[in-house]
This record gives sequence, C-alpha cells and structure tokens, in this order.
Amino acid sequence: MGKNDQITLLAQRWRITFLWCGAGFGVLAILFLLLWPTLVGKICVTCMAILILALILLFQWNGVIVLKQVIPLLLTVSILFPYIRLPGPIPDVRPEFIIALIAWCLIILSSISTGKPIHLRYCNVYKWFAIFAIVIMLSITYIALVNNQMPIWRDFWEIVKLLLYFIIFVLVSSQRITHNDLRRYYKLALIVFLISACFGFLQYINFAGINELISPYYAPTQIRGLLVHGRITGTTPNPNEFGALMVLAASLALSGALVYREWKLRLFCWFSLLIYGIALLLTLSRTSLVCLFIASIIIIFLFYKEKGLKGNFKRLFPLVLLGFLIIIVLLQVLPEKALARFSELLYFTEAPSWQARVGKWKTHYDIWLGSPLFGWGPGKAEMSTIVDNEWLLILRRYGLFGLISFISLFGCLYNGLFRIGRDNPETSVIALTVALRGTLISYSLYMMLASVYHSMQLMPILLLLLGLAYSQWRQHLEVNKTLETASP
Repeated sequence: MGKNDQITLLAQRWRITFLWCGAGFGVLAILFLLLWPTLVGKICVTCMAILILALILLFQWNGVIVLKQVIPLLLTVSILFPYIRLPGPIPDVRPEFIIALIAWCLIILSSISTGKPIHLRYCNVYKWFAIFAIVIMLSITYIALVNNQMPIWRDFWEIVKLLLYFIIFVLVSSQRITHNDLRRYYKLALIVFLISACFGFLQYINFAGINELISPYYAPTQIRGLLVHGRITGTTPNPNEFGALMVLAASLALSGALVYREWKLRLFCWFSLLIYGIALLLTLSRTSLVCLFIASIIIIFLFYKEKGLKGNFKRLFPLVLLGFLIIIVLLQVLPEKALARFSELLYFTEAPSWQARVGKWKTHYDIWLGSPLFGWGPGKAEMSTIVDNEWLLILRRYGLFGLISFISLFGCLYNGLFRIGRDNPETSVIALTVALRGTLISYSLYMMLASVYHSMQLMPILLLLLGLAYSQWRQHLEVNKTLETASP
C-alpha cells in the first residue's frame, strides 16, 4: 500500500469525526451569529458557516465533488434556516441560494480544470423559465419607453430571483438520483418538516423565551401576532407562509402513507401528517386550511385513480375513519380562538379582512387596465408589492403576456409530474409526484390570497422537491434510450 493510499484510508476513517466537528462549528457559528451585535459580523459568520458546511458535504477525501450530497443540505437549510437580513432596501438573502451558487462555482471550476464541458439534458421547463424572464425584461423596457417610468435597481431583482430559482431547480434535477437515494431524501424531508413543526410548537408555548430570543430572526414583523394572538410562524417569516409550508409537508406525508407498503414507514407518515395538521391549525391560517383540504382530496383521488377504485374500498373506509378520528382529536386540542377564526369560513365574504382584500384587488385591477398586455413592470418605486393576490400581482406587473407565461411554466411542471408518475412505477417516485401534483393545485388557490412564487423561502423548497421528481424523469429517459439502442 502506497503512502497516498494510507493517507486516503486514514482520512476515510476520520471522516465521521471531521463531519461532527464541522457540524459543531456550524452550531457554534449560529450561536455566535445570534449574539454578535453588528450586522456585518452576522453576515460574515453566516456566510463562513454555510461555506464550510458546503465544502465538507460537497467534497470527498480524494478531492472528487459529490453534488448529490448538497441535496440534504439544501433541504435542511431551506426549511429550517432564517433569512439573512440585510440593511435598508437591499433584499434579504436566503442561505440556500448561497449554497447553490457555491455548488455551481465548483461545477464551473471543475469543468475548466478538467476541460470537460457541462452537459445539461434539455427539459421543456427550462424554456418557460427563459420565456418568463424575457417577458419580465420586456415589461420593464416597455413601461420605460412608453410611460417614461424608469426602473430602479430593485426592479431587476425579479430577474435575479427567477435566475436563482432556475439554478436550484437545474442543480437538483440534473443529478443522477437512484430510487434508494430518492427514498432517503423523502424520509429526510419528512423529518426536517417535523423539526420545523416542533419549532412552531415551542413558539406556541414560548418555551424558554424562544419568542424573545430566536423568533425575531425568523419573523421580525410578526412578533405581536405571535405573542398576542398565538399565531405561530415556525421557521418562516409569517403564519400564512408557515401554513403553506405545512400543506406541502402534509401532502408528502399523506401520499407516502397511501403509497408505501412498509408498515413502519406508513405509520411514520400518518404520525407526521397529524403533527403537520396541528402545526397548520396553530397558524390560524384559514387559506392554508382550505388548501390542505383540497390537496388531501386531490391526493386521495389521484391515488385511487392510479390503483383503480375496484377492490380498494376496503382501504378507503379505514382512511375515512382515520380522517374523522384526526378531526376529532384536533377539535379537542385547538384553542377557542382558532375555532372561532376557522368558523368564519362559513361566511367569509362578510369578514372585514375579505372585504379589505376585495377593495385592494379592485385598485390593482384598475391599474392593470392601463397597460393590459405588458403590465407596469415590478414598479417597486411607486407601486405597492402587497396585493394579497399573487395572480393579480403578476398580471399587474407583467400583463397578459406575463400571466400566460407564468401559468405555462407551472403547467409544464405539472404535466411533467404526470408523465414521470405514469412512466415510473417505483413507490417513492409515485409518492413524490402525487404529493406535488396535489400541492401545485392547492397552491393555485393559495395564490389568490397570498404568495408562493414571490416567497423566497417557499418557492425554493417547492423547486427542490420538483427537481427531485424531475431527476427521475431524466433517469427514466436515459434507460429508455439505452433499451432502444440495444434492441435489434
């Protein structure tokens, strides 16, 4: 055995120890971040911790870059970590974007050093990302030329945002992820969502003063609602967004409970579904509750459509019974304030919050009528970014062309999920695609009252899971191509 082989073997033996040391450094860095008095220090410590963790997870001891190891890091950071808050008008930054940029820098440097080009298999979704970006630029240019309304630099952040979304989706969807890998990532996502939900429970009881020490880093504008009304925000900036996050988590849990056959994994999924449901109810988000109901109905329908209703009524009856039991348990643990708030859904059109939203929608609708095709651009210098209806916000900003391209982007993503689930019989693939299809449909309703695309935390998480699903489509196409080539 040569000297280099001995060094490699010794390094592999100490790899776990080194990883634990790196994780310990990350925890210390977070604590230091919370206690550091200056903003510059917080930013530096955060970036250093993310960089070190990324380098530890991306590199093997022989210097080979293993990009599949970035997926667990992205899942964990995107769900559990707060924004990196920047001063003044500078947009806040999500740490998962930093990790994705580091990964792409390593890919480019590796390509330059080895002389091998970067190969990305074509996907129709890429085209719609590009079209939507072009429409945004056309909208900004049109309003500047026609109305002499010059954009500010923050308007161009919308293009940067779309680019960041794109690189996260491509980074994950381009990986060669096996079915075993996908199964591990599925379970990891459920576990990380559970940690997020438990953080919300700690907020609800204000464990160890968590709402004074840690919650302001996640939701600095929602502390009064958290302390006075008990609306938990979890690991997101506001309760509505945390409710939408729990809709996604509950969709994964319900789909896994229906699709997987191992009783331990199914029991874990049912348990997770109960925890996610309680966390969602504690947000007091009525929109998220309705979206959860719609997503659940769609997932159950898609599952029994795939399996066929004939011969499956025996499994449907216990599912309905379990649903009633969960509802009874939730009604027992919910506070009276939550029950009173959710009961307003029976006459929501008379609620003051609904009437205020309708008035706001009319204002922005009238603004859109002044430029129906190309919209008014982001217009952050003169127009409000809070519309309480994301479909209307996109219509006002980018006009009919922008709304059509945006719907086409999400429609293409949904159609791809349908094809992946249809052509790949593996249980983890079916569970993931069914969960995401139900989530996308329910999010289309959620976007009528809140934001998904413009949420810098929710959208990357959704794209991470979509990228995992699309990695299986790529793998399936490669297998089919190999079989076609080998056939006589």
